[in-house]
Amino acid sequence: MTKSKFAAIALAIYTVLYFGVALMTSATFAEIAAIPLAGLPLAIWGGLLIILTGVVITRLYLKKMSEEESE
Repeated sequence: MTKSKFAAIALAIYTVLYFGVALMTSATFAEIAAIPLAGLPLAIWGGLLIILTGVVITRLYLKKMSEEESE
């Protein structure tokens, strides 16, 4: 898989996840965002998921780039 294709797929995954959580926290879906899950509102878990996903995608991208440079 080429660098640009890998980057585009990673960006697409993160974008869909980010805007999904952003939509969930909008006024229209406030009831959904307020659903308690393990003691915290679903919106908080969504935000934490966004941060974790960003870190994982960045780590995978950097690993992929270093593998391609070493070839």
